[in-house]
Amino acid sequence: MIIGFLLIPFVFTLIFAAVFGGAGEDETLPRISVITVDKDRSLLSRFFLSSLSQGELKKLLSLKEAEEPEGRKLLDRGKASALLIIPENFGDRLWQGQEVEILLLKNPAEQFLPQIVQEICDTASLVFSSLLSVFSEELDIIKGFVDHDQFSDENVSMISIKIKSKIEGISKYVFPPVISITERTKADEEKEEASTLNVSSYILPAIAVMFLLFICNVVFEDILREKESGPLLRMTVSPLKLSEFIWSKILTSAAIGVICTLALIVLGRLIFSIRWGNPPLVFAVILCLNIMMAGFIAFLYSFVRTERQAGAVLSTVILVMALLGGSMIPVDNFPSHIQNFSKLTLNYWGIQAFHKTMLQDPIGEIIPILLGMIFVGLLLSGLGSHFLNKSLRKGLLK
Repeated sequence: MIIGFLLIPFVFTLIFAAVFGGAGEDETLPRISVITVDKDRSLLSRFFLSSLSQGELKKLLSLKEAEEPEGRKLLDRGKASALLIIPENFGDRLWQGQEVEILLLKNPAEQFLPQIVQEICDTASLVFSSLLSVFSEELDIIKGFVDHDQFSDENVSMISIKIKSKIEGISKYVFPPVISITERTKADEEKEEASTLNVSSYILPAIAVMFLLFICNVVFEDILREKESGPLLRMTVSPLKLSEFIWSKILTSAAIGVICTLALIVLGRLIFSIRWGNPPLVFAVILCLNIMMAGFIAFLYSFVRTERQAGAVLSTVILVMALLGGSMIPVDNFPSHIQNFSKLTLNYWGIQAFHKTMLQDPIGEIIPILLGMIFVGLLLSGLGSHFLNKSLRKGLLK
């Protein structure tokens, strides 16, 4: 059972990494397949389509030219995210300064990728329209040359000089742009922690902390099982004290938790390339976390009487703490008043400790968390041992 609980965080992380990415630090979106149909085949239609495969867009979009019937069939079979159709007379209408529409058919079986294609096409259309407005005079001259086949060296030189002059006039505004955008994803602008953690680096510690509680629970289940079956009653007349037996369970639980956490960290490094941070500091986090976990479970077991009752109560408490503490949903997504409750959970502080070591935060920010976990763990272990001892003795005397 312990092995099963050990593998669950790894499987969860593997699924999330496969869906959202996160096995490495340089994750990129897959290229979006777009079928293009150029019914006009003019100079301007070719310019427009080529603008969608330049620079960074070339890494994002995969354009494939086809005839309209074939393109629609490919879209129906789910072979593309979108079908872009350039209508006839596209170039002529643009030369004349008339409005023209391009048709974009989106794959209804997909949700996000077609929307990305639409945004790119909207932006490209806006830029293309702006360029046509800026260079309208020069385009009229070029159109005249095309219509009368007057592409002499003198005419080409003349239009080149005019375009060069126009570009120099606007270059101070666009090279580099006068207006730039800085995007912030957090209210606290002084911290950018989330930007350095990929999906795997967040998910594995978060899920691991939750299932460490279940692993500790498996160790303590033996106490109630032995109480109900009889061995614990015989132990009361042996040289072994009941308090020593309880402390052995606490230490065993913490030791098994440390081993399981080390195994997950090794797997996370080998499979997901997670950088956990300074090894001695990471081990200190593992040790303090598992001491706190073992003490918490021992304390909870002092309030339950039967194995069935323990299964129901402990599972509920662990899942609620996982939900509030960030093991299921990032705490940053909660309202501020809910985040205050999150800080009362073991999960929150365990996740925070792992993330701070990964981000190589100042050790002065990590040490108080470790001391707090040690204090809480020893306090709950002492209280749990005392009350569990009294509870077990009362149950055995009945």
